[in-house]
Amino acid sequence: MNKLVLKEATQEYVIYWYQPQGEGEYGEIKIKSGDENAEVLSKPSSDEDGYFAHKACRKVKECFEKKNLPMNFIQAWY
Repeated sequence: MNKLVLKEATQEYVIYWYQPQGEGEYGEIKIKSGDENAEVLSKPSSDEDGYFAHKACRKVKECFEKKNLPMNFIQAWY
């Protein structure tokens, strides 16, 4: 589970904070228009292997492509 919070959005890119398990430190990801992959700007210590960053990147990329950028939301999977 990730808690995702919109930090900044422009026509060219979007930056979200992500919080693994909804607690502790936040990491930061950036997605640019037209880029295939997202950029992980920072990872919290609870996400050393980047598992939560990868999940957050995929979800935010999907939202960015659909032009639907919620201010904050919970991403869950099982």
